[in-house]
Amino acid sequence: TCALPISVAITPAEDYLSVTITSETEEDNTFVWPEISGETYYFPFGEGKRVPAGDAVFREYLNGQEFPVLEQLSMPFWITSSGEFSILYIVEDPFRTNLQFSADPAITFSVSHDYPAIDRSRSSSYRIYLTGPDPVSAARLYRNYRMEQGDFMTLEQKAQSNSDIRKLYGAPFIYLWGEFLISPDDIDWKAFRQAADSPLTEYLSSFAGSQENGSEFTAALEEIKKQDYVAEYQKNTVCSYLSQLLKREDFWDPSVFTQHSPAMTQLLAKGHENLTEIEKIQVKKEALAVNWPEIFTDAKQWTDSGTTELLQGLKESGIDRAWIGLSSWEQAYAKPELVEKAAAQGYLIGSYDSYHSIHEPGKEQWITAQFEDTALYEEATVTDKNGEKVGGFQNVGRKLNPVLAFPAVEARMEDIMSNSLPFNSWFIDCDATGEIYDDYSPSHPATQEEDLAARLERMAYIRDQYRFVVGSEGGNDFAASTIAFAHGIELKTFSWMDDDMKKNRDSEYYIGKYYNPAGGVAEHFSKRIPVKDKYYTLFVDPRYDIPLYKLVYNDSVITGYHWDWSTFKIQGATADRMVREVLYNVPPLYHLDAAEWKRYHKDIAAHHAVWSEFSRKAVLQEMTDFKYLTQDGAVQKTVYGENIAAVANFAEEAYEYEGNSIPGHSVWIQMDGKSMIYTPSLQPGNA
Repeated sequence: TCALPISVAITPAEDYLSVTITSETEEDNTFVWPEISGETYYFPFGEGKRVPAGDAVFREYLNGQEFPVLEQLSMPFWITSSGEFSILYIVEDPFRTNLQFSADPAITFSVSHDYPAIDRSRSSSYRIYLTGPDPVSAARLYRNYRMEQGDFMTLEQKAQSNSDIRKLYGAPFIYLWGEFLISPDDIDWKAFRQAADSPLTEYLSSFAGSQENGSEFTAALEEIKKQDYVAEYQKNTVCSYLSQLLKREDFWDPSVFTQHSPAMTQLLAKGHENLTEIEKIQVKKEALAVNWPEIFTDAKQWTDSGTTELLQGLKESGIDRAWIGLSSWEQAYAKPELVEKAAAQGYLIGSYDSYHSIHEPGKEQWITAQFEDTALYEEATVTDKNGEKVGGFQNVGRKLNPVLAFPAVEARMEDIMSNSLPFNSWFIDCDATGEIYDDYSPSHPATQEEDLAARLERMAYIRDQYRFVVGSEGGNDFAASTIAFAHGIELKTFSWMDDDMKKNRDSEYYIGKYYNPAGGVAEHFSKRIPVKDKYYTLFVDPRYDIPLYKLVYNDSVITGYHWDWSTFKIQGATADRMVREVLYNVPPLYHLDAAEWKRYHKDIAAHHAVWSEFSRKAVLQEMTDFKYLTQDGAVQKTVYGENIAAVANFAEEAYEYEGNSIPGHSVWIQMDGKSMIYTPSLQPGNA
């Protein structure tokens, strides 16, 4: 169906039909074609999903949904299977293309193409292939298509420009958390309590009126004065307050901090105004420690237990490679030794970063939405077709137009790197998710195509300018030749879909607050929760999985989970997720601080010993085959290259395979001419 003239050209090629649809008007236009039905669909929803047309859960989920191809599909194709044949549809230019689902009673869908006046090309193209019933052959056709287009690069090809990419092979993804610049272990609390009415506390309290947590600190201090002990929550309150003070420019006062350590003297010789952010924080930490040595330990050792000592623990547990992520670069400013030690241990380490949203100047809620050029908020944000500004993440602030943001990217990165931290990786949120926009701002109109090109440009700039191993959220394949790793392909964020997960704090399904009173891993990431059956089926149950992305990109992009869904997050699913991490060659994801490492270190080390050895070899190979060995999908086989294979049994009962009895929730591994069976054995409470 269409409102205005459309032309359609159908051209037979050697093994496919080429279909080109063109809008023959300069006005806005829409064309809906084709209408698709089948017995089973294979969609690249993330890694990939096998969706029977009559499945009750998927019928309910998809009915009435409209999915933008660039955003909801990790690769712009789908496979429709009926009987002995399948049809592969490849959307060659998937901008403004949506899948419109219905389920009456079985799942069907149509494909809608928008041709707005802002789009100068006003055309879209398909390739349509007829294949056998095996979806592997269709995925291979798509891989060949990407190679034909010149858009495919293996990890080894990428590593020719940056050999650090090889540090990803067999490396788990680990986010290290720590909001505090000083921990309770770094303070003599008896001495602090005795100094509750001293010049020190008087000076500290003088900032309370302008500090977000000032009233909590003042209240805790008054309580401590009346006690002969300091409670845990009071320690956390004091450390949180001190940590915020240490970031303040005006906390440094030479008339207060009269004693100087040699490190302070050396730094201050440059002039305080000439110091980097790291150096200013270091001066303030040293100032507290040397002026009140009876209260504070050596500043160089502050927060060691959750940073450098934790890294040492990883190494001693056999984790010889890892990707370490920080929640922001300020975490590194507070503890530069963390970055230095991670790099020295051969790990990749980088910060979370984002250029997707911008907040109103002076009202920024997080650091990535704050930009030095405050004019960007009014002059470089996205306007929709109705003349309204597009809201930022969680509808805070606005979406920043990537076409106009490149100078801000350069400025931020130059500022961060001026601190001389040995970062070797970087995570850029949102840029590989496919959430892109036509910008109708009269002063700076831009198309989706320009938006996407600008996102790829800034990721490539950060990668090449600083020789960083770069990853992004999502990992949709328009970014596959630009990035080395992606978070979200293997399990997307879905807690926003259900109020019990999203905001009902009394529910067992509540994902958790973005807060930890002790400054470590926020409850949002550390709290273990069950998942309702509906969402388990849609997003977690491996029986519906098919490794479409791995069949195309196993040796090109390393894919993991969205950070909401770490390996241990879902109660009752840890063992199966570890089995799947081997089967599909997926890095585990952990959120760690000292407490979480203590809880999980045995399970992390045991899993690493098996998974990492498998992955560092499998990642160099194309995934050459995949099979469901049982009709319900509970037993699956993957093959990498010619000599690496895995058979996973997600069922309760054992499965016999080539003379091997594979227990339930286990995986049989064949590699280097040897085979073994791996059954994850977890500590109590971690399954």
